[in-house]
Amino acid sequence: MIEIENNEVVTLSKTQFAVYKCIAYFDVFNYPLKPNQVLEYLKIKVNQSQVNLVLNELIELKLISESDGFYYLEKSNADFITKRIDSEKRFLDKQKKIKRYAYFISKFPFVEAVCISGSCSKGLLEEDGDIDYFIITSPHKLWLCRSILIAYKKVFLFNSRKYFCINYLIASNNLQIPDENVFVATEIKTLIPVNNKQQFEAFLNANKWANDILPNKVDYNASFLKTKPTKKYFFRLVEFLFNGKLGNLLDKKCFELTLASWQKKFPGFSKEEFDLNLRSRKNVSKHHPRGYQQKVLAQLDKRLENIKTLAL
Repeated sequence: MIEIENNEVVTLSKTQFAVYKCIAYFDVFNYPLKPNQVLEYLKIKVNQSQVNLVLNELIELKLISESDGFYYLEKSNADFITKRIDSEKRFLDKQKKIKRYAYFISKFPFVEAVCISGSCSKGLLEEDGDIDYFIITSPHKLWLCRSILIAYKKVFLFNSRKYFCINYLIASNNLQIPDENVFVATEIKTLIPVNNKQQFEAFLNANKWANDILPNKVDYNASFLKTKPTKKYFFRLVEFLFNGKLGNLLDKKCFELTLASWQKKFPGFSKEEFDLNLRSRKNVSKHHPRGYQQKVLAQLDKRLENIKTLAL
């Protein structure tokens, strides 16, 4: 967070404020940005030349710093650059293994589409980081699908989250994400699809509101996309056996058991906090008990306390 002498309020132009806010947002993650990334994650529609000009202006104002082509807040640590480079290298080193797990998950019963999410979707892997997945399931089978995935993780991976962190699932008949803010927009725009291009693009189309927050980020990373994934015979058989009323009943039971377990495990959440962090409905399962979204947005607000803009 920047320190402004005598609690002075700094007033910036609309573009300056947008660039500063972009860098401040990623500063929450200790993630310095390159100029092209600043452009990608801006809330206003501009070009690279304008961004480069504003970056220099903010350096002159002593609000941001630059080192080796990376930009970060003035009072932040330049060592974050080394950390970022190391995390990128670690992701590249583990990329083949990450792909294998992602493709494997895409074959599970009632999984329609899989995406890499979290830090890996930004091309980063921390030393002790997990691989997060965003999964689109068949309608009325989300909780059954989730339970099968979790059972596999517990039995065959000894409950390890390292390459099998299943924390967000939605059904294909409920593709819209309701939390319209910069955190969620960034997560949506950086997802890396693994399979089912048509379903993934339908998801993006259902969440066009993210384009208003990040209008310059128009493309997605298709490097993991497998055009013709096939489910294994056993998984196809499971889908066939549980595709009707029996599957619907099992899905309902899985939903009820999981919801009861989470309510018992996290009694301290208010109704609003529970819905935001552990959203549990028939067509969505979100498991973020640490309240990361609120913490990130709160940290961003702190970094913007003394920064105002002439025109929002």
